[in-house]
Amino acid sequence: MPAVAAAQDLLLGGVQWGPQNSYSYFGGVLPVAGGQLGKGWFVTAFASYLTYQYHSGNPIELVQTKVPGFNAGLGYTWKGASYALALSGSVGDQYFSVAPHELPNAPSPRPEGNVPTFTPQIQARYNLSPKFYLSTIDSYSFGQSSYWSRFRGEYQPVWWLSVGPEGIIQGGQNYRIRQMGAFASFQLGQGWGTELEGGITYSSGLDNTGYCGFSFSKMF
Repeated sequence: MPAVAAAQDLLLGGVQWGPQNSYSYFGGVLPVAGGQLGKGWFVTAFASYLTYQYHSGNPIELVQTKVPGFNAGLGYTWKGASYALALSGSVGDQYFSVAPHELPNAPSPRPEGNVPTFTPQIQARYNLSPKFYLSTIDSYSFGQSSYWSRFRGEYQPVWWLSVGPEGIIQGGQNYRIRQMGAFASFQLGQGWGTELEGGITYSSGLDNTGYCGFSFSKMF
C-alpha cells in the first residue's frame, strides 16, 4: 500500500498476485475534522481479500485458504523536514475458508470462520536526500496472529517517477512468506498515481515462485 501523502482525501486499491498467494484491497484514507492528510488525525476503511497455501497434516496435504475481510481504523501522522511517521489501529472481521476442511493430525490450530481482528500499524519514511528515500510499513493482526512488513529504498529521478528495491515479510500460524523485488511508481496528474512491482517469492515448504502487483491511488 502506498505511504500516506499530503492530500485531502485518498482513495487506494491494488492487487499483488503469485501462484501460491495473493492479496487485494480497496478503500480510503480521510483526514479528521477537515484536516489535511500528511499531518494530524485520519480515519481509514478497507475491504480486502487474501489467499495463501501451506502444507500440513499427516499425511501431508496442501491446504488452501481464502480470506475476505473488512476493517476500519484511526491514526495520527507526524511530519518533519526529512521524515513522516504515521501510527494507526484498526478493527475488523475476516472470514477464513479453508480446504480441505478436515485435516488429520494437524500440528497446530488454524483460524477458520469469522475471526475478529485488531491491527496496529506503523508507516515511516525518511529522506536521505532530495532524491533518495527509505520507507517501511509494518503491521500485526491480533485474532488471526499474522504480520506483514515492507521495506523500500526509493530513488526519484524526476517528480513523477520513483523506483527502487523492496523486501516483504509476512506470515501467520501456518505460513511464512518472504519476497524480494523492485517497484516503480508513477504520478499521472490530476491526483492519480499508479504503481507496478514484481520479484521472487520464497514460501516455507513450497517451491519458489514469482510475484507481480499493481496498485493505484487518487487524491481528491
